[in-house]
Amino acid sequence: MDLLTYTIVSAVLIMMLHFALGIGEEFKLFITFGIFILGAAMGAYLNSYEFGLGAAIVLSLINW
Repeated sequence: MDLLTYTIVSAVLIMMLHFALGIGEEFKLFITFGIFILGAAMGAYLNSYEFGLGAAIVLSLINW
């Protein structure tokens, strides 16, 4: 997985969280963006965007 694929999958997941699960507060949405950016940084550091995506999903569900 490359950075472009990670960005597209993350955008789709954030939209699903926002629209389907009802994250209505802008601050929580901002935190979710930050978590996915942190996941991208972890994926780039470990050369595994799959791990970064998994970590970002888990952290955003814990935060939700």
